Amino acid sequence: MKNQALMAIAAGALALTGCGGSSGSSSGPITVTALPPTVEIKADVQKAIINQPVAINWSSTGAISCTLAGDLTGTVATSGRRDVQKASAGNISIDITCTGPSGSAVGKVSVIVESSTTYSVSTQTSVPYPNGYTVATNDSRDIQTDPCKLNLDVVTYPQAWIGRRPLPAASGAPLDANIGRGVIIKDIMLDNNPGFVLQGAPDAPNGCNNGAGALKGEFTKTANRIASLKAGYVKITQWHSAYINSDGSYAIRKADDTFGPLSDANLNAFVQAAHAAGLKVVLWNQIQIFAEKNGDFIPIPESNSTNYRKWFAAFKPFMLERAAFYQSIGVDVWDAACDVCMFYQTPNKSEADIELFYNENLAIIKAVKQVFRGKSFVGARDWFAYGLEYLNYIDYLEAGMWWNKDYTLQESDALTVAGFRSAINSNITDVLKYGKPVFIFFGMQSRRNALSLPGYMEETACSAAVNDLQTSNTQCIQKATETDFSLQAIVIQAQLEYIKSLNQSRLIVFANDYFVTGSLTPQTAYPNLGYTIRNKPAEGVVRAWFNK
Repeated sequence: MKNQALMAIAAGALALTGCGGSSGSSSGPITVTALPPTVEIKADVQKAIINQPVAINWSSTGAISCTLAGDLTGTVATSGRRDVQKASAGNISIDITCTGPSGSAVGKVSVIVESSTTYSVSTQTSVPYPNGYTVATNDSRDIQTDPCKLNLDVVTYPQAWIGRRPLPAASGAPLDANIGRGVIIKDIMLDNNPGFVLQGAPDAPNGCNNGAGALKGEFTKTANRIASLKAGYVKITQWHSAYINSDGSYAIRKADDTFGPLSDANLNAFVQAAHAAGLKVVLWNQIQIFAEKNGDFIPIPESNSTNYRKWFAAFKPFMLERAAFYQSIGVDVWDAACDVCMFYQTPNKSEADIELFYNENLAIIKAVKQVFRGKSFVGARDWFAYGLEYLNYIDYLEAGMWWNKDYTLQESDALTVAGFRSAINSNITDVLKYGKPVFIFFGMQSRRNALSLPGYMEETACSAAVNDLQTSNTQCIQKATETDFSLQAIVIQAQLEYIKSLNQSRLIVFANDYFVTGSLTPQTAYPNLGYTIRNKPAEGVVRAWFNK
């Protein structure tokens, strides 16, 4: 007997009859109940900004038609996508019902819609100043939620960070074409964590790990970005710490044995990236602390002749060892002494101590020049011109710039470019009398109280007070400090106007402490408060002044 299959669909049941067996027997009907339909509906964001298109995607099984209701309506296919946006704050709510032979299924999606509270700045194109820094974010996907992400096309920041004053016009720009332009790199970065987002970060509790060598990619991007500002120089440090031996002598710890500074391999990578971008590399020495192996600070020994001699006994072999390495990687200009070091900045040295500093540094530069063939610079401190010979080995001097006024917070909030410019002073013209080109750096931390609470607020971690380099696990003035981009822009505009007013061309001017990553969101470091101008309005001011 021929097998037969009979199919009938009724009330969601499928009846099958068939498979005749031996004569006089047959199988009974098999009934299979069809599965009820399912539906899934999703939005591509959980939060949106007013007028931002939101993609709604849905899919279903066991359905032959679907219907949307709420902020999207109508009969639709069993899978698909529609975009929706809302012109006011509130919620986008959409219901979907999908129907099939075995019944219906429903789904729902809701998206919060809010007014824009951030500004967006492109990292891919030159941002027009000033209006380009106050463009309201129109896509919530641009707002950084992952602090470990490095390749940001757009950087956003709260609109309140702009500050309490209008952004200044870049009046008087650019600088004389003969003045050199440069940028100083901020001295924090890790090979696998360029953003220095450490354990305990608000949005990355375990810190960030971007993989071995991630820093090299950021070097390339940063070098090219600095070159796009029309800079010709980039200044960087490989900072070190000192320690005290059991016999009381001093020594300087290798950067490769310390948490935080550039390793030798990464410094080499930076130099190559800078050269590829057409930048000359200026390297400065920084040994500001005595520390234990675990990083805990040791009080800096007293400033006196005995300790100065112990310092130079450690510093000279350090300089000779570094000279060979810096020569091998192609550093263009190197710090011949150590202006950013303990003891060098000690004021009111005796004449005997000034003579000691002069003679010790003269011996060091003579020995270094036998190994390091690049150029040398030195800060214009109290000892460098004690004798005539030392300057024969120096190619550049470094001067300083400061202001001669104590500001209250109320006065700072009302600051104008002209008002701050009138308070600026410097030793630039005095240093130029020695016949050498002069380095000068400019900048200001972007915090509201930068003038009323002057000094350096730690940017790499929490600390208890301004000018306190010791990090703290219990106190954090950074979290209580108000960000203010307009103050930073006003101060930098005034500083650059002042530099131009000197009518001197034998200068190389440096914007201070540029971060190697783009995000401004504070985690365990605080670029929002820092000297860095990257992606802040002050970068627009600098771009105008650096233009040629």
